[in-house]
Amino acid sequence: MNLFVRAVFDTAGLCLWPERITYDWMASLSSTGWAWEFLRRSPRYRLAYERDLAEPAAKPSALDWGLLRFEDPKLSALEANPFWRMKVSPRTLPLVAGAMRPGTAVEKLDLEKLQCRTTVYPLGVEDRQDVLFAQDGRFLQLAVFGSVPLAEALLLTPALPALPYCENRLLAVRRLTDLVKHRTLRPSLYQRQRRAPRLTLVAQALDGWLARASYRDIGTALFGAARVERDWYHSGNHLRDQVRRAVGYGRALANGGYTRFLA
Repeated sequence: MNLFVRAVFDTAGLCLWPERITYDWMASLSSTGWAWEFLRRSPRYRLAYERDLAEPAAKPSALDWGLLRFEDPKLSALEANPFWRMKVSPRTLPLVAGAMRPGTAVEKLDLEKLQCRTTVYPLGVEDRQDVLFAQDGRFLQLAVFGSVPLAEALLLTPALPALPYCENRLLAVRRLTDLVKHRTLRPSLYQRQRRAPRLTLVAQALDGWLARASYRDIGTALFGAARVERDWYHSGNHLRDQVRRAVGYGRALANGGYTRFLA
C-alpha cells in the first residue's frame, strides 16, 4: 500500500488528493506499526534505501535508522517486515535456544503452524537469528541466541531483566505464549494508539507535503473544501496553523521522532 502519490487536481483546481478513506486502515496500527509508517515517509531514509540497493560496495548502515536491515519504504505496516535493534525497541524479546531434555513439559515454537506472517533474519554473529511475527500492523520480534533449531529448543529469557525493560519484556513473553497457543497475533494483546485519529491526520498531511501540495490543498484534503473556503483566511489563522502544525509534527516524526513509538 504505497501512499506517496502526487497531488491531483480537477478542472476547477480543487485538490482531489488523497481521500481520507485511504488512511482508515491506520486506526488499528500498534505502536510499532506507527514507528514504521513515519520512518518510511522520511526522504532521507528512502534515499538511504535506494543507495543500499544501488551501491553494494558503499552501503549506508541500516543501524543508523534503528533497523537491523533496510526495509522497502514502499511497503506499509500491513506488508513490511521491519527488524528493529533491541537498543531502540525494548519490546524485542531476547531468548536463548537451549537443548531440551526428553520429557520437559514446555510448549515448542513451531513456525510452520503459525497463521501470521513469519520472517527469520540470521545476523551471522553470536549464533543469533531474529524472528519477526507480523499480522495486520501488529508485530512481535524475537532475538534468539544459540544454534539449537527453534522447533526443538528450550527457549529461555532472563527472569529479572533490567528495570527499564521489565514491563515490555513481560508483555513480550505474554504475547509469545499467546501466539504459540492461538497461532495468531491476537489484537487484544496489541493496544491501539489512543492518538490514532491525530496520527492519521498527521500522516496524511505529511504525504501532502511530500507530494509538494500547497498547505491550502493539504487543508482541503484533511478538512474538506467547504471548511477551507470558510476559515482559511480567518483573522486568527487557526486552520492554517493547524495544517502547518500537522505537517511539522509529521516531519519531526519522520526525522527520528518515530523511535518514540518503540520505547
